[in-house]
Amino acid sequence: MRKLYGLVFIGIVVGAYLHYVQGWDWARLRREPAVAFFFPEDASATTTPIGQRGVGTHWETVKPMPEPRADFGAAVLGNTIYVVGGVDGYFRTLSTALAYDIGADAWRPIARLPQAVHHPAVVSDGERIYVIGGLTGLASRPMDDVFAYDPQKDAWEQLGRLNDFRGASGAAALDGTVYVVGGVTTAGAGDAFEYYDPARSGWNGLKPMPTPRTHLAAAGAAGKIFAIGGRRGSIARNLATTEAYDPKSMTWEALPDMTVARSGHAVAALGGRVYAFGGETPEGTVAEVEVYDPAKKSWSTLPQAMPSPRHGIAAVAWKDRVYVIGGGRRKGLTVSDLHEVLIIARE
Repeated sequence: MRKLYGLVFIGIVVGAYLHYVQGWDWARLRREPAVAFFFPEDASATTTPIGQRGVGTHWETVKPMPEPRADFGAAVLGNTIYVVGGVDGYFRTLSTALAYDIGADAWRPIARLPQAVHHPAVVSDGERIYVIGGLTGLASRPMDDVFAYDPQKDAWEQLGRLNDFRGASGAAALDGTVYVVGGVTTAGAGDAFEYYDPARSGWNGLKPMPTPRTHLAAAGAAGKIFAIGGRRGSIARNLATTEAYDPKSMTWEALPDMTVARSGHAVAALGGRVYAFGGETPEGTVAEVEVYDPAKKSWSTLPQAMPSPRHGIAAVAWKDRVYVIGGGRRKGLTVSDLHEVLIIARE
């Protein structure tokens, strides 16, 4: 009888782990790419067939990541999306990196990052992929390391360190300059704002962000850097705050809040607008996709909500679409290999 109780207990523990961390939904086990853990599926099973693709603004599915992860970073260079770091379903901090060929709908591994990291800020300046700061280990210690990836050499180079240790920051590129803002520091939620100076391989400080916060997202659009959402402390203190920095006047401006206060989300700039995806709240993950129009200085909500609401995701804009990758479908430490793309119709 004791053996039976022991087996039942182990089954409960394993089932809870697969459900809450790996994201398994037992009723949909064979239909969801995010749960292809023991039942791997090929691209034809997880990619929207061409004959079934929609018209207008709509979502499609593309080939999932080779393995589930969350709290990573991603950026696009040319026709390739690069995914770096994060955590897996076993609570491990990752140094692995992947490249997704958009045209071929195919993933491949690339050189490992020299340092395992989760919650890094990842951005491209059009020539290289930058991995800025981040957190490491279960203790989530902030880092000041900065690495750049050269796709031609498939190699990483360590650059000048940040002026402070930070992770779960926002990063964006504007006119070839890389910026990083906010994040978790050794003193709590940060407001520091820096840009990378290639001439001295170092970071220069700028006027701090008005609202200190962590787990925010940033984007460059309409000649400004936008810092969006985030939190102070736990998700119970989420923010809908939107602030923009103008490099010409070197000033910050407070803008209208998002409809949904969220953290652990992702943003992407496309067509002069900024799209906000996913995130988590005390109630769960966020499905609403919000769009900020700098010309109108207002937010709106797309009718096309995320098919699979998640947090700890990355969003990458390419041509007329935004790729939304990975993340967890439940609040807290959860992971998935999901890969969905929002096609934006021309106006």
